[in-house]
Amino acid sequence: MRFDYLNLLAYGHFTDQMLSFDPEKNFHLLFGPNEAGKSTTLRSITHFLYGFPQKTNDAFLHGNTKLRIEGLLRNTKGEALQFTRRKGKKNTALDPDGNPVPENTVAAFLNHMPESQFLNMFALDHVRLREGGESLLESGGNAGESFFTAASGINVLRRVLENFDKQAGALYKKTGSVPELNKLLKREKELSKKINEQQLKVQAWKAFEARYRELEKELGVLTAKIKTLRSQKEQLQRVKWILPKIANRKNLLQKLEALGDVPDLPDNIAEVRAEAENKWNASRANLDKISRQLAGTEAEMKEISIPEHILEQAAAITGLYRQVQQYEDDEKMLPELEGKKQQLQAQLMSVMKEIDPGRATVENIEHYRLPSAQKEMIRELCKQKPLLDQAYESLKREGEKLEKELAKKLEELAALPDLPDVEKLEAVLTKVNRAGDVEAAIHELAAECRQKQRQVEEAVRALPLWDGGVEELVKLPVPGLEETVKKFEKEAEQLTRQLDSVQSRISRLKEDIEASEESIRRLDSIAEIPSEEKLSAVRALRDAGWQLIRTKLETGHWHETAETYTKGEPAASVYEKHVLEADQIADTMRLEAEKVGEKNKLLADIRKFRGKKEQLEKEKSGLEEALRAWESAWQNLWAPAQIRPLTPGEMREWLQKHTQIKSLMQDYEKAQEKMRALHDSRADCCNALSAVLKTFAAVSEGQPLAELVSLAENELKRVRNLAAKKDSLETAIRDLKEKREEMQTEKAEIGKKREAWLANWSSAVAGTAILEEVPPAVAESLLARYETCMQLYDAYNQTEKEQQAVTEKMARFEEKVQHILETAQLPSNGENAAVAVSQMYQLLQNAQQDDAALKKLKRRLEDLENERKEETEALEAAEAVLTELFQQAGCSTIEELKQIETAFLLKKSFEKDIRQIEADMLDAGAGKSLQELLDEAARFDADSIDADLAETGRELDRLEASRSEVEQEYGAVKKEYEEQIRGANMTAIEAGQERESVHAQIASLTEQYIQLKLAAALLQKGIEFYRSQNQNPILNRAGDIFARLTLHSFDGLAVDYNEQDEPVLMGVRSGENVPLNGMSDGTTDQLYLSLRLASIEKYAAENEPLPFIVDDILVHFDDERSKETLKVLLELSSCTQIIFFTHHQRLVDMMQEIAPKEAVQYLAFHGQKVAVH
Repeated sequence: MRFDYLNLLAYGHFTDQMLSFDPEKNFHLLFGPNEAGKSTTLRSITHFLYGFPQKTNDAFLHGNTKLRIEGLLRNTKGEALQFTRRKGKKNTALDPDGNPVPENTVAAFLNHMPESQFLNMFALDHVRLREGGESLLESGGNAGESFFTAASGINVLRRVLENFDKQAGALYKKTGSVPELNKLLKREKELSKKINEQQLKVQAWKAFEARYRELEKELGVLTAKIKTLRSQKEQLQRVKWILPKIANRKNLLQKLEALGDVPDLPDNIAEVRAEAENKWNASRANLDKISRQLAGTEAEMKEISIPEHILEQAAAITGLYRQVQQYEDDEKMLPELEGKKQQLQAQLMSVMKEIDPGRATVENIEHYRLPSAQKEMIRELCKQKPLLDQAYESLKREGEKLEKELAKKLEELAALPDLPDVEKLEAVLTKVNRAGDVEAAIHELAAECRQKQRQVEEAVRALPLWDGGVEELVKLPVPGLEETVKKFEKEAEQLTRQLDSVQSRISRLKEDIEASEESIRRLDSIAEIPSEEKLSAVRALRDAGWQLIRTKLETGHWHETAETYTKGEPAASVYEKHVLEADQIADTMRLEAEKVGEKNKLLADIRKFRGKKEQLEKEKSGLEEALRAWESAWQNLWAPAQIRPLTPGEMREWLQKHTQIKSLMQDYEKAQEKMRALHDSRADCCNALSAVLKTFAAVSEGQPLAELVSLAENELKRVRNLAAKKDSLETAIRDLKEKREEMQTEKAEIGKKREAWLANWSSAVAGTAILEEVPPAVAESLLARYETCMQLYDAYNQTEKEQQAVTEKMARFEEKVQHILETAQLPSNGENAAVAVSQMYQLLQNAQQDDAALKKLKRRLEDLENERKEETEALEAAEAVLTELFQQAGCSTIEELKQIETAFLLKKSFEKDIRQIEADMLDAGAGKSLQELLDEAARFDADSIDADLAETGRELDRLEASRSEVEQEYGAVKKEYEEQIRGANMTAIEAGQERESVHAQIASLTEQYIQLKLAAALLQKGIEFYRSQNQNPILNRAGDIFARLTLHSFDGLAVDYNEQDEPVLMGVRSGENVPLNGMSDGTTDQLYLSLRLASIEKYAAENEPLPFIVDDILVHFDDERSKETLKVLLELSSCTQIIFFTHHQRLVDMMQEIAPKEAVQYLAFHGQKVAVH
């Protein structure tokens, strides 16, 4: 598929911007400076193919609903699809008739490729290119990831895989404790154990529950009796509170009756009466004031007189006044124009006399006007004459110089000697150079061997537990697998962790036992708990005191035992003290009963903790025995090597160092082998050079290779210099002869041109004051005077016309002034027209001011009349309100109204107080009506209410004491019941609920963990499958491209295997594989581009090709590599369309240098338009 054209009808800052892509060319280079619209055009391609995004920054000139992009797509079958893309949610592709085009039709031209895949695979800029190179480095050159990344354009593949592993590790690790799943699994075990421990047996609490229910029932009966007595007490208190209210209400009703018959008035009578009275007084005063103002305004209006004949001419007078300044300016200008005209006439005559004194008059001026063609002919011939003369002289001098140089070159060529044959010498020297700097390589390799030997010796010396030689160390029978050591390490960690856990649990149990024992000691240290006998004795004293007080209240005399009871203190104080003491003892007994239950629970806990501790001690012994068995097996593992091992972690590091030493030893042996091969190569090179150099110069036996190479290169250079000098002289002689012939031809042509010039000059100056023999410079000066003469004449005519126009304009102004004076009936005293206009304008302003003042007075008169009307209405309204109040009160004067008003307000106050008292009685009446409350109060004797309240209070105290005793026992039983029944069960229930929640979390996180692991595995499988299917074809083609893009600093690409036996991508240089981390940033960019281009070629060969959109990918490439990349892209355009965007002129120049015109279309951005080159 390819674009035939793209038209940005309304998009970004473009309007009807057409991009026509030449159908005969497949490479389109779009060039333009920054801000010219390349980025906008780049975005429009994607928006045209896949639709506009929901939010776009390209709607600043054209609104969202106006955005339109039109284009024509064509596939390799010759099928075409023309449509316009608009912004919207559906039916955004429209055919030329405005009908919707199904998206499936557009998708078919794109091979049904989604937008993200198209952008990743067929759109490339310098940022994506650099990210691709970095992605190759991040993957370590992994072959599968490299091929997949380049083919798909997804540059974050390595980060995606690492993110999968990181997220999975954050959820679960086999030996971890921090990840979420590990924490949840540990918590699930703890909760299961807690549930098992907290299960309660039924037989242990069945009898206890019966006692609990019995006490609960007894407590309910006492509570009901107390509730009844409290209700009676509340009734007595309510009646006691209501009786004074009833008396107050009765008094108010009597006062209300004493007022007699008071007429009903409005509640706000005082406000209404005062407001109406105030309004009547204010309106009366305002009417007097308005009458005075009306009389003054009418007097002012009579004093004003308006000249209507001047106002009628207001527009004309104002118009003339605006022209006064121009009239005065014209009056000053007339003498200036006259002086300018005379000056121009004098200058004109002076110039005419300089040209031709005999005809220097204004009447002969047309004789000085030369045709434009004649003037241009004279000027052109003046320019040609010196050029022709100069060219002729120059050719003459160059011819003489050329003859001398030709003779010199012929002498030098004859003096050169004959050249020997150096073909064999070149062949041998090329072979030696291809072998490289053997001497340097030997020196470098010798240093490397010494360094590797030192590394091996230092590594052996630094290895712990060994003091022998490297040969014995390499053959030492150590454990072959690092996993074996890891297994021992894991077992040791597990045993140690279990032992630490058991020890920690034993310590916690000891702490729990000590804490319980300390709690028991703290309870035992509390003061003595009061007994039931003590409580009964105190209550007897309290009851005896109440009997004495009751006798006093009923009989008015104290009982004979009162003195013994009080012992000289007030009876009320003694009774109050006994009541408080009885309450305190009861409260203390209730609290201490709870502490007794708490102590029993602590003793049971101590027994349970000691049993668990004994079990853990046995578990600890078993773990210590297992740890000793592990230690024995660990020692036996290293016995064949006669090494006493350290910890598994340390020995794992020891094994790694042992493996490193073996690897270093192998590297050292390989370096020795390379050294021997280099010595053999040096000998072969010396023998070959010695044999061939004997025909050119003397060579000594055993001469070093470097000297032989230098001797051969010098001899070869000498012969080549002679050959080059001979070729140069022959070429120079040939060029000089050709140049001599060209100069002779050119000299003849110059002669013909000089003859033609003379003929043209005679024709051009004919009929003028310029003579034929006048030099061109003088002729140009005379021609300039001709032009000056005509310019002065034109200026003279223009000044004369201006003078006449000003005179006519002044006359018209004066006529208008005279006409208005007559029309406005104003006298004309013969003064200047401007002065007359100023006087008329002043009269007009005075008349307008008087007219405005008169209109203002008329409006003021109208306003005063309206105010008088409003005040009259307000006065009548106030009188109506007062009349209405008089009728309601049955009076006729203000004073009588105020007396009745006072009586009415007193009546309202009494009624309000009565309502408030009744409301208070109802609030305190517990829902009863007012009459019910009055009847209830009437049933009680006010004098006996206090005694009834005291008796009820004593009975309540007795019942409260009984309930307190029951509550003490019930409280202790209830606490233990809740701890054993509800507490234990609730703990188990809560633990069970939490465990269900943990199970749900484990299920959810496990599903996430499986998804992450499965996603990573599927992605790896997909990558590996893509590599196995595409490695060979893509690798070979990408290697060829890579060699070209790196200017053959690399020979190609290869796939090798790393230490983990994974296939990795490497560069090939001089037969050696170079890993990606050994390449520069620019080289990795070129590697990624090579893989990308090879993948696109393969895709185009197997599928319908899609356009490759490139945006300035060469910003980091030097000129030579940029040029080679453009060549590769040009080759790629043979199988798919390429649209290349750039703002670098040098890339345009490079493409024009390397590509034929018929292969590339150049499109240049210029502001709002695109030009085709």
